[in-house]
Amino acid sequence: MQEAESYIKAMKLSLIDTHCDTAFELYHKKERLVENSCHVSLGGAAKYENYTQFFAVWANRRRTDDECFENFIKISDNLFCEIEKNTDKIAFVRSFDQMISAWDQGKRAAFLAVEDARILGGKIERLDELNARGVKYLTLLWGGETCIGASHDVLGGLTDFGKAVVRRCFELGIVPDVSHSNEQVTDEVCELAYEYKKPFIASHSDCFGVFPHTRNLRDRHINALIELGGTVGINLCPWHIKNMILGGTLNADHSNKDELVYDICTVDDVMRHIDGYLERGAENILGLGCDLDGTDLPEGFCGVEDIERLAEAMSSRGYSDALIEKIFWKNNFEFIKRNF
Repeated sequence: MQEAESYIKAMKLSLIDTHCDTAFELYHKKERLVENSCHVSLGGAAKYENYTQFFAVWANRRRTDDECFENFIKISDNLFCEIEKNTDKIAFVRSFDQMISAWDQGKRAAFLAVEDARILGGKIERLDELNARGVKYLTLLWGGETCIGASHDVLGGLTDFGKAVVRRCFELGIVPDVSHSNEQVTDEVCELAYEYKKPFIASHSDCFGVFPHTRNLRDRHINALIELGGTVGINLCPWHIKNMILGGTLNADHSNKDELVYDICTVDDVMRHIDGYLERGAENILGLGCDLDGTDLPEGFCGVEDIERLAEAMSSRGYSDALIEKIFWKNNFEFIKRNF
């Protein structure tokens, strides 16, 4: 491990992460971006030579679609305000060129995204508002059935409105994101992506072939991402990485969680998904979408500052310098360059 740590320090690691829920947490906790109790802070990100974070604004399922759209405006405004307070450290960016400019000035770069397209509330024109705000990808679903279609935890496909949303995304240059979508919806997004000859992404999804959670990405969808030039981000949510229940049975409504015996999720468990993606030919599309501030983290991870532990694990397993850089930032760098 000492050799791995020395290697990482010499490499001056950079990071592009495709999904965090920090904007939501900052707004509701009334905390600051520079230093806070969240997983992502400017202080924590300072250890990376170059750093780009996609801030995805989540739609709280306890609220109506229209309320969630209003909250998106408030939460993204709050994020913009936090960035404006720290313009010496971070820049809000809308394009590859703007990201490079931020990096050249020694700044972090922040892109905006949306998690759960039900905030559109059946109003396709809201996509134009999202585009005007600088939203770069749209996670179509999160849970249950919505105006968009069926999430990973229910059966069904895209609604007619959902299909229209995906088409309009391709026309506007907003990338559809299939994380949280079920198999049928992802199949239908693939069909539309091939029709438009444009990529989609899975911003924070682990490998179904390693652990068959409904949130994880099937092999045929990995192949479509490879063919279309999309990306997939490794998710650090323990429940998507392995079976976390050692004893007892989880009720459908999760009401008996306190009675269960839980396992520990470690960096080795995360590495199984990275290895699984690589075994399936994903070397040029695999990145990190850690879901920081959207989940509990594996043992030894407290925030963005600890993501380098994955690079240490890769190095100790004989991953080449070039492959580590691809996963940490270069694959997403190339995706942003091609599409933004």
